[in-house]
Amino acid sequence: MTNARPSMRPSLTGWRRGSALLLLAIAIILGGGGVRYALMNAAVQLAALALLAVRPACVRTFWQAAPTGLRILLVGTLALPAIQLVPLPPALWQALPGRDLVAESLALAGRPGLWMPLSLDPGRTLVALVGLTAPTILLLLAMDSGKSERALILPGLAALGLANLVLGAGQLISARQALNWFPGGNPHQLYGSFANHNSSGLFLVIALCAAIAMPTPARPARQVIKLAACLLLAMGVLLTQSRSSIMLLILPAIQWLLALGRHQSFNRARRTAILAAAMTIALAGFAVIAMNNARLSQAFDRFDSLHDARGLIWQDSLIAIGRYWPIGSGMGTFDEVFQIDESIENVNRHRAGRAHNDLLELVLESGLAGAILCLGWIAYIGRLTIPLLRDNEDRVTAPAIILIAILLQSFIDYPLRNQAILCIAAPMIALTASESKRIRMK
Repeated sequence: MTNARPSMRPSLTGWRRGSALLLLAIAIILGGGGVRYALMNAAVQLAALALLAVRPACVRTFWQAAPTGLRILLVGTLALPAIQLVPLPPALWQALPGRDLVAESLALAGRPGLWMPLSLDPGRTLVALVGLTAPTILLLLAMDSGKSERALILPGLAALGLANLVLGAGQLISARQALNWFPGGNPHQLYGSFANHNSSGLFLVIALCAAIAMPTPARPARQVIKLAACLLLAMGVLLTQSRSSIMLLILPAIQWLLALGRHQSFNRARRTAILAAAMTIALAGFAVIAMNNARLSQAFDRFDSLHDARGLIWQDSLIAIGRYWPIGSGMGTFDEVFQIDESIENVNRHRAGRAHNDLLELVLESGLAGAILCLGWIAYIGRLTIPLLRDNEDRVTAPAIILIAILLQSFIDYPLRNQAILCIAAPMIALTASESKRIRMK
């Protein structure tokens, strides 16, 4: 008699069936501000812990039934910042690369014998570790969900994207004098519930992918509504004026063409009529949102000046990586250690703050271990997504394309340092894992 793995589809009743979507909504509404907005991030993390208390069995179920590779990667991701917080004796931590300045400072202060952790800023590293709470719990909840609960995630993302678009429209109309979650920002860019227009644009791209994946209604009127919603989301991406997000629109465009090709029952005349009606509705709504064409012109004008400080930051980041290699400086410490190796000719009135490349920043902060972990995640997700893209089903391809979009923006920005985007990635990994397993069992 063989021991079967436990089912990943628990019997849940009431609101608990939608707990993964509920946590995802809370993360998108409150978690888009970044590390500077600790109270809002804490609210997301407390909500995650509360939902975990309601469904504690998801931890056991995940550990027993989730794919081995996913379990290893999750444990490694959580263990990395935790290990960086363990105090080490002076003889050990002072011998690590890049610790000479700290050792000299402590010697001048008359405290050369202190035990210190691997991280050069334990407080920042602790924040990074705590920041993994919500996405980890969301991954557990999504993996522990039944098919009906997982089916709510993509439509929920699409609805949240439209709500974010409406919120951003109010911000644009008021020149960011109203409906602002976070202060500052460009009054001509759409932010919604995010503090960074790049993250806002990426989220709308994600919502667009989710909207395309929704089943095509049988009634032409509803087909028009779906297409109009997709066009509005695409126009919302333009209003963020995020160059990286605008370029990522190629992904939902490919997804939409693949989806359209599957519906052979639509003749050319019907497709043209539906598309024309949808564009009319979308353009009418867009006229209200945009008010005039100036903001669209600003979005495309930004492509005329592609030279920014990113390339200079990347050069200095590589130098900083060499200083701390192969141990790293500690998760969350980039802003504290980057100035040491920032070239004088690159210094200006703005602090870099981030590497504007999640992969470079991760390697700087976590060294060889982080690089291996990052490559492991990319390889694992790639192994899952390739068969899903070949399967060419809406609900299957959308999570894979969303993960690809997040990865691509990670090369020129820092979406994975945003709790909301990280919380979106978690259920997408769960969806790809479950669908990949289903396809293999065919």
